[in-house]
Amino acid sequence: MAHISGKEKNFKKFIERHFGITLPEGVQIFYAKGVRVGNTDITRSQITGELGYAACDFGFNPTNPFIQNFGHLATRNVVKLKEESEARAFAAGKDLAMNLGAKSKQLIMRYKEYTVGLGYYDAQQKKVKNQIPKKRTREIINEL
Repeated sequence: MAHISGKEKNFKKFIERHFGITLPEGVQIFYAKGVRVGNTDITRSQITGELGYAACDFGFNPTNPFIQNFGHLATRNVVKLKEESEARAFAAGKDLAMNLGAKSKQLIMRYKEYTVGLGYYDAQQKKVKNQIPKKRTREIINEL
């Protein structure tokens, strides 16, 4: 596993500063074909293949799997959806019209205790653009 100083630290600083996410003990951010996150023990293994999963893309935008796994730890830039219908629509890949101020930014969309996924608030269009990859969107058929 290659260690490229800076990239992991920068991503960790970003998630701490932007979302207020502090990773639990035993979870590490490391570099192996990109910035990844995984259990500390897995980073010391000699397995061939991928260690952990991608924490962010090459633009340092968090991946949706990262947000769905660690978004519950966020204390900042979280939108608490009030209606189950909004959560279902977002999970299915829909954008949500909302006025959240004058600054565009990444957001974690949450309904009750569930992290639905990652969104990007476009201040000009006054909407949260869905950042869940199309292959990961789901129609929720059970009650949330």
